[in-house]
Amino acid sequence: MPDEAEALAAYCDETYAKITEIAGSVEKANLLYITGDKGLNVIARGSYHAEIIDLLSNNLAVVDNPSSKGTGNEVDMEQIMLWDPDVILFAPDSIYASVGGDPLWQDVAAIKNGTYYEVPMGPYNWMGFPPSVQRILGMLWMAKLLYPAAADYDLFTEVQTYFKLFYHCELTEADYSALVANSIGAREALAPAA
Repeated sequence: MPDEAEALAAYCDETYAKITEIAGSVEKANLLYITGDKGLNVIARGSYHAEIIDLLSNNLAVVDNPSSKGTGNEVDMEQIMLWDPDVILFAPDSIYASVGGDPLWQDVAAIKNGTYYEVPMGPYNWMGFPPSVQRILGMLWMAKLLYPAAADYDLFTEVQTYFKLFYHCELTEADYSALVANSIGAREALAPAA
């Protein structure tokens, strides 16, 4: 199916160019991507899994030997507090749901300020675990989350287009809202632009 493959490749190229342009036009947010059921693993700067994170943020997770595994590098709570990120992205199935009420996390800027989010999942993790074309969704989502003024597109429309192209699926507003429920501000999640 060369015509369809060419359309998908062109879409990926165009989206990457758009997100790269946004990344080059903003002051990047200080961010950590945290994984694991204890919340003590980070995706380190310069690792294979940090490509999107490094493109769109100042990835604070600088370690001596970045892990090539999707689980990232294990750190301790003291290190997370020293990094003190302004934004935290939690992997699906991590501790996102519990950190808001956990006293250990209350002094971390992102938790204190309510700027922590769960990476969307459906059908796979949008940040690329496993690494796949889902990273296109991750780029679109992360740019819109961190830099809404620069990312002057409607995320619902972008996600809907992606699902139609790659999955031949008509994504409804309800489907979209479920995908991004813990992942972006309520205005964007519940009401796509008119």
